[in-house]
Amino acid sequence: MNQVAQKTKRTASVERKSFRFSANFSADEMIAHLVIEQLNPNDTYSFDTSELMEILNSLGIVFGINNDQLDKLTTDVFLQKPIEIARGRQPEPGQDAGFELLFEVANTKAPVQGDDGYIDYKNLSLISNANAGQPLAKKIPAALGAPGMTVTGVEVPGKIGKDRALPKGTNTEVSPDNPDLLIASKDGSVTFSNNLVSIDNVYKINSDVDTSTGNLDFVGSLKIAGTVHAGFKVKAAGNIEIGKNIEDAEVISGGSVVAAGGFVGSGKGKITATEDVFAKYVENQVIEAGHDVNIGGGVMNAQILAGNAVIMKGRKAVIVGGSVTAANLIEAIDLGSELGTPTLVRVGYNIKLLNEIKEIEKEIKRLQEDNEKIQKVMYSLVRLELDNRLNDSQKDALKKLKLQQFAIPQQCESLAQKKTALFVKMNENKKAKINVRGTVFPGTIIQIGMLKKEIEKIITNCTFSVARDQVVVSTSGH
Repeated sequence: MNQVAQKTKRTASVERKSFRFSANFSADEMIAHLVIEQLNPNDTYSFDTSELMEILNSLGIVFGINNDQLDKLTTDVFLQKPIEIARGRQPEPGQDAGFELLFEVANTKAPVQGDDGYIDYKNLSLISNANAGQPLAKKIPAALGAPGMTVTGVEVPGKIGKDRALPKGTNTEVSPDNPDLLIASKDGSVTFSNNLVSIDNVYKINSDVDTSTGNLDFVGSLKIAGTVHAGFKVKAAGNIEIGKNIEDAEVISGGSVVAAGGFVGSGKGKITATEDVFAKYVENQVIEAGHDVNIGGGVMNAQILAGNAVIMKGRKAVIVGGSVTAANLIEAIDLGSELGTPTLVRVGYNIKLLNEIKEIEKEIKRLQEDNEKIQKVMYSLVRLELDNRLNDSQKDALKKLKLQQFAIPQQCESLAQKKTALFVKMNENKKAKINVRGTVFPGTIIQIGMLKKEIEKIITNCTFSVARDQVVVSTSGH
């Protein structure tokens, strides 16, 4: 005679044909296990799928039933053995909160550049202006995810996505009328960097940077009408626009650097930009950009490093001597020279990864130096310990030093593994390439990731890329 299922908080059972079927539920009722017991050893186990389904339903299992397992139970029975018979559907997390920018991001703009490398500053507009009270960003609320379902058929509400604050940076504030709206609190240029919207004032220098101005260090953006002379340093948190040339000077920008003239000197000059760098031509100098480097003319004996691409579109867009490096793309007319000038052109490098590797190397060196200092101090303390002359504070110090000395090799090993992983990641960029619209001369070295190719004969109108773990050349028409 069939019995009514006996339910408890996490178990339920029912008897059919001298067999007891018990269900064990997980605490959240997302998983159910079935246990079958034979009550009369003389009775034969014989149940079809419809009978088993009715049993499961009687036990309260109505969702996520494993039909394959159910079919097996019509022919095979595993007495006293828990069998996972059903699994529920977990609730899904919803879309996290976000925000929509209500202004044109300044670093998406670029100056108009002619074939001769001339940059038209009349239409540059690298700086996006905002007035106090102007809306800058609108919050997109977090969404509710799809609901889940327990094996007992109870709907579990979906999870709300993570909340996110408005990207409030310098000189911005939440609107007093709308908590989901970010507005400008001052007039100035608006930028979006490091996931923050900020308002920066623009400081203008209507002359050269020389002894009359001294070094410049400004929290906003700089517009310099003249030349930055040798020996001076210009630093800005925002963009830097220079109306003429840059000599052996240091220019550091948290945004983009745009020079209407060239960047020429004896090798003591350096431009560092978080975003892009624009210049007419470069000779003997160093450029590091987080995104693109755009050069209108030639690059002679320079050291250039770009987080994305080096683009050279002028008629004299040649790279001769030095090294030019980019993460994804380099475009130029000629590489090297007829004289066979050693010229290194490489892609597949990532500035952020390189900087991380440098920081790891510095940290390993620091730990090794600390270890040497610890050994010297411990030597003195151990000698005192052998003579039973350690006081309590010295004993505590020795104990701490031993713990530090024990931890340092493990820290160094962990950093070394991280460094190796970063090197591997640097070589994962399989799409990096070098486009040459003119001639590649012997003496040029092409490098993509860790793969190198030395040019031994002239090649024209070609693209260098990686295929089958080697640098390959494809030319126009082939």
